[in-house]
Amino acid sequence: MNLRAGQWASGGPRLLRALAVTLWCLGGCIGLAAARSAAVAAPAIATARPAHAAGPPAPSSAGHAVSHLTAVQVAYLTSCGGCHGVEGVSAPRSVPTLRHLTGSFLCTRQGRQFLVRLPDVALSSLSDRMLTRVMNWVVFDLGAPASVGRGAHPYTVAEVTRLRHEPLTQTGLTRYRNQVVARLQRQCAAPAALSVYGSAGYGPGVKSASRPNS
Repeated sequence: MNLRAGQWASGGPRLLRALAVTLWCLGGCIGLAAARSAAVAAPAIATARPAHAAGPPAPSSAGHAVSHLTAVQVAYLTSCGGCHGVEGVSAPRSVPTLRHLTGSFLCTRQGRQFLVRLPDVALSSLSDRMLTRVMNWVVFDLGAPASVGRGAHPYTVAEVTRLRHEPLTQTGLTRYRNQVVARLQRQCAAPAALSVYGSAGYGPGVKSASRPNS
């Protein structure tokens, strides 16, 4: 740009100011574009997983495989899993473990009825049909292997409907459960692990008979 002395004297400052404004605007536009690019890239960075991260990758909307629960499994988790464990494994002295054990209760009529008549089962908010499905899943899937005794057939809706109207609310559950389990072990060689619950105190000076039962 060629400016004479007079032109520079009169117009130079205005040109400098205009040039400064132009450069400021250009810098602002470049900064805004960079910010937008970072915002677009942020989700990709947030979902990226370090190569050394432990465990399976988290589910995403990119088509990764995820676990799908059935309605029965969801009903179990919401109604039973909080105490008995997501996989039916609990602190057995405090809460009976279900995994690989509940199937043994089907060996006797008393044991079969006991499972449905438990207050937390009989008085649950599940419908008769859903409760029947959950009980069969707990016994034949979660609690497998099921006993081959005379009671090893699946529960029916009519049976569950009848039994849940006879909840064990007037019975010392720990003592009664011990009687049921003792008979299962005598008649059906039920696992010794069934006796862990209720076989010892729950803490210093607290006996199982005085503990609220489940």
